[in-house]
Amino acid sequence: MVRPTPPPFDALPLQRPGPPYNAWGLWGADDELGRLNLITPDVVKAARDEIKEGIVINLNMPLDNIPLNPVRQRLEHTIIPKGYANDDHLSFNTQCSTQWDGFRHYPYQDYPEKGQTVHYGGMTSAEGSSKDVKRLGVDNYTRKPISSRAHLLDIDRHIRINALPPLELFDNTTPIPVSLLQACADAQGVEFRTGDILLVNTGWTKAWYALDEAGREAMPLRSHRACTGVAQGEEMLRWHWERGIAAVASDVSAYEAWPPKKPALHEVFLSGWGLPIGETFDLRELAAECERLKRWTFFFASVALYVPGGIASPANAQALL
Repeated sequence: MVRPTPPPFDALPLQRPGPPYNAWGLWGADDELGRLNLITPDVVKAARDEIKEGIVINLNMPLDNIPLNPVRQRLEHTIIPKGYANDDHLSFNTQCSTQWDGFRHYPYQDYPEKGQTVHYGGMTSAEGSSKDVKRLGVDNYTRKPISSRAHLLDIDRHIRINALPPLELFDNTTPIPVSLLQACADAQGVEFRTGDILLVNTGWTKAWYALDEAGREAMPLRSHRACTGVAQGEEMLRWHWERGIAAVASDVSAYEAWPPKKPALHEVFLSGWGLPIGETFDLRELAAECERLKRWTFFFASVALYVPGGIASPANAQALL
């Protein structure tokens, strides 16, 4: 099947009337893959060239991590002795640790009218909240695994080596502007191709593990759960669209600065474009290895849980350098 070339950013929204910046219909009325359509077989084959050292790096925090949203269930792990063997049972919120947001997670807010919401392609809020509706589930990330060439923009390193003002990681919303993303990409020699995956390292995970246990336990209980991340706005949307990025992830809890300005990137990325958002990735080892090799481009592989109609999933992600 020949995939259409995405139109210029200024052509958005594609469906009119429709929510801001939507790309509905680009891949067909029944599309469930969104920007993952950009990861074609040719893109994957070309990405193999980025495996040069044979180094494989885990990008996941443990599943028993403390969820940053206090209403999300922590991992419950039960071992079931059977005499001749052991089983175990896991119960957890799919966003309790390193995870992907699916297209049914965060809809356009207040559309088509105030108080209403709508998901990718026009799925209603009632459909998105129904376990009987299997469309647009995170299982599509198994039908089209999030695996392609990827880049790490190490904002934490770029700030340190250029003596820039540090990010306020925990207590204030510190938006990372397009200018800083692009400056980091230029300094690292990163050049984007259609179908690439973008990882952004802010240093959040490093700071999280520097806290003592009491400090980590207190983080979800803050009255104002702010976090750094990329800025919102049309310039940021244009930057991602024009670089052909197929999925994004970072070490922070929302990829974008939170609480967000309207429209949130979650609205446009997930429900407007069908662009997966990865959160709380552990990028410490990858950042160190990329700095050692002076190379920030690699092969990225991730397969979500095969849960038909699922909302989110652990990332099960790795980088291959």
